[in-house]
Amino acid sequence: MVYVDSRNLGYKPYIYTWLNSRAKQAEVDILRGLFEKYAVPSVDWILEGIDGEELVRRPKQAVPVTNLNMITQLCNLLNATITDHPRMSDPQILEAIFIFCTIWSLGGCVCVRSGGLRIPYWWRSPHTC
Repeated sequence: MVYVDSRNLGYKPYIYTWLNSRAKQAEVDILRGLFEKYAVPSVDWILEGIDGEELVRRPKQAVPVTNLNMITQLCNLLNATITDHPRMSDPQILEAIFIFCTIWSLGGCVCVRSGGLRIPYWWRSPHTC
């Protein structure tokens, strides 16, 4: 038996396994791109304070969670939200659902101070949706 610490392994194998459990390959291809576009930078920003190429002060967390916990929450929320409806094959609808799930699953642990929260650049850019 080989033991690998989750800190050394990371969360990408979980994403890979979850995507492989999805039935529709077209949906998997879209979701894979959305994970790279939104989830990976969001986790980096929340846990490390990495905002694109810039190192910023990371946000405070109300409840400390690991990167794997955040990705697991995101996948569980996506499982509950993505249905077999015919419109779910539309990439824009999948992206909107993915953004909703990312904000609620990853952003749920972030504290919002009275001074406001600095929103990472990829959420502010006009091409997000």
